[in-house]
Amino acid sequence: MSYIDRNLVGSESVLYRGHVTLWALLPWLLWGVILGLTTIIGFVLIPLGYFIIRSNEAGITNKRLIAKSGLIRRDTVEIPIKKVSSLQVKQGIMGRLLGYGTLIISDVGAAHAPIRFIKEPLRFRQKFFEIQEEIENT
Repeated sequence: MSYIDRNLVGSESVLYRGHVTLWALLPWLLWGVILGLTTIIGFVLIPLGYFIIRSNEAGITNKRLIAKSGLIRRDTVEIPIKKVSSLQVKQGIMGRLLGYGTLIISDVGAAHAPIRFIKEPLRFRQKFFEIQEEIENT
């Protein structure tokens, strides 16, 4: 069960989930193969990288925007939808070409930890603002 699902409260439900792109695993694969040719540590890097990448989550519920990163050390951001002031998307050249980016969530002027390697970050931002508008109009 995901962090987001375990931390829903009351009648809260997930409306949209951001997914992590598997392109984020590429550096782990490359280093795993390179080091795997000389040491056993290289073969440990590949599954470790997979679990670290998959530990990133971002979701929009009917009440909050929730994001978590980290496998052992955990960083979370949970902001009520009405309190989110901006949702920035950062994409480098590779991110634009391969369809992933970083989300930076801000509430009332304070930027929070970035959520990296989110697949289709512009779609996540669009969905967030659609949901935010829907909630504000009810």
